[in-house]
Amino acid sequence: MSRRASNAAAPALALALAALLGAACAAAPGDAYLDAMAKGSRAYHAGRYREAARAFDGAAARAERVKDRDEARLLQARSFERAEAWGEARASYERLLAESPGGPRSARAEFELADLAIAHGDADAGWAMLLAATRRHPSHGLARGALKRLIQREEERAGAGGALAWLRRHGPALRKTALDQDVGYQTGLLLERSGDREGALRALVAAARAHPYPAGNLTDDALFRAAELAAALGRPREAIGYLRELLASREPAITGSYERERFDDAQLQIALLYRDALGDHAAARRELRKLYTDHRTSILRDDALWAEAKLWRADGLPAEACATVALLARELPDSRYARCAQALCPSLPAAKRPCADYILRELDGREEP
Repeated sequence: MSRRASNAAAPALALALAALLGAACAAAPGDAYLDAMAKGSRAYHAGRYREAARAFDGAAARAERVKDRDEARLLQARSFERAEAWGEARASYERLLAESPGGPRSARAEFELADLAIAHGDADAGWAMLLAATRRHPSHGLARGALKRLIQREEERAGAGGALAWLRRHGPALRKTALDQDVGYQTGLLLERSGDREGALRALVAAARAHPYPAGNLTDDALFRAAELAAALGRPREAIGYLRELLASREPAITGSYERERFDDAQLQIALLYRDALGDHAAARRELRKLYTDHRTSILRDDALWAEAKLWRADGLPAEACATVALLARELPDSRYARCAQALCPSLPAAKRPCADYILRELDGREEP
């Protein structure tokens, strides 16, 4: 290319670059929506709820995506609720449902409308709406709590038997949904509160086994309660079996990240059943030591070692008792029992801090004052 041609092309190139830069600097699509949302958020957090509602309404009008419009409409309704403008809040939720009957926030709007009716309108109609929302959206995050509230209301109105009849009437519609285990678990609890402990035990075990780990969110609770019922019915070995079933799904990890809430409690209950219901001190000590060695993140590890040491002493084996309580003092020095080591094993050095009197009373078998 000649110098003249190159010079002639330069202005055209400059114009093209300017056009590109201008396009890049122009307002991007959605900026109006984001500005309105930011304005609404500022007003909301400042307590200017009606101003926030107007801003979120403007954001909904400017949204280019359904999810953005529905989010703005939901926030508009929330703002009206904070302003205690119940009718306007209801209208916002209803508008969201009319605009997006199957949108990402429609299920939430149904639950919120039901709660509005319960608290600030026709309560009976609201409870019916809540049941309908739960049946339509059993996988929604609010459905599990809604079912518990519905059962609680029936129990308050008609007792445990009435709530059980209600659940047997409405529960089948929730079977084979995300609430299937909840129906079985709540049935078990209602049977227990109705006085049918055998029926409760069967229902709880069935609920646990129909939804084994990792699918069941209530599996551990169901098995733990079943164990408590079996123990109360005088069947400690059966109770231990349910607790072992609970622990069978345990996946040990160095960080404790796989530990679930019931694991260490279940291990402790196995030990206590051997000790108290079966009188098998050797098995109880073995299970207590498992709690210490296998459940490394549990806050019950010191309780387990202290209980084990007391069993050694009760069985006339002071050397083993001393070894156990020395382990406790060495490995768990912050435990309340660490400073009581000498009280159980006189040959150990005294702690810098005195042992709590209530532990000494319990250790000596003295009654509480």
